[in-house]
Amino acid sequence: MSFGQLDRGGSSQPMSEINMTPLVDVMLVLLIIFIVTAPLLTHNVKVNLPKAQATASTIENPLKITLARDAEIYLDGKSITRHELEHALRQQVTRGEQPTVELRADGDLAYQHVVRLMALVQNTGITKISFVTEPGKVEETPAE
Repeated sequence: MSFGQLDRGGSSQPMSEINMTPLVDVMLVLLIIFIVTAPLLTHNVKVNLPKAQATASTIENPLKITLARDAEIYLDGKSITRHELEHALRQQVTRGEQPTVELRADGDLAYQHVVRLMALVQNTGITKISFVTEPGKVEETPAE
């Protein structure tokens, strides 16, 4: 494809220079799109963790299971069903690995959901479960 000029001085040769303006425009638009979408790719599940005084964990490469306020389960930040979670954990155990599970459960979640998830993990053969909390002073709630 050739681009012409309005005043070519009588020359019938096509213009051989590349117009860089459209290329720069497209690149700037792509840059803006990547800047806007990059934070969305690292989205973590927002969970209101209970507060407790404990030492930090030094476990390498744990499986991170999150139980959100609506009892939805996430494995390493990706939404997953109970059946899919059980299958994924059984695969880890059948490979001969004994992973450690870091359980993050929302503080406002009913205890029965946490217990059911712990039972599911235990039934797959995993014996190491650690609970993740927010650092801070424990607030005592009055007994009813």
